[in-house]
Amino acid sequence: MRLLAALLLAATLALLVMGKQNSSLRQSLQQTSQLAGEQKQLISQLDARLRALGDQLQQNDKAQAEWRQKLNAATQAAIQHEQTIARLLNENAEFRRWYSTALPDAVRRVHQRPACTSAGRCLPALSDDRAVPDASQRSKN
Repeated sequence: MRLLAALLLAATLALLVMGKQNSSLRQSLQQTSQLAGEQKQLISQLDARLRALGDQLQQNDKAQAEWRQKLNAATQAAIQHEQTIARLLNENAEFRRWYSTALPDAVRRVHQRPACTSAGRCLPALSDDRAVPDASQRSKN
């Protein structure tokens, strides 16, 4: 009878220890599951960001290619413009004289007026009867 009581007590203790371990493992499993869920959510957010950045990268590459084409076209137009001027200078003596002539003093003085930063600032300067400053003098503005 004592042996049976001791076996029953040992089985009860083993059952309690196993229950405690089971409870601890269950809690650990829940924490691990929660952590895995959070990490899965973080991975999906990062994947979404990665896709968005990939799309943005493609758009930037496309825009850069378009700007490169526009720059090449503008460079080509500038080269053609310079070539046209050079050709006209070589072909036409009158144009060559006109091109090499200095601008009249009045035109140079107009170009030396201070730049208008807004329409409100230009209006007083245009309606003012002040003389345009001499080309050799510095503007005070």
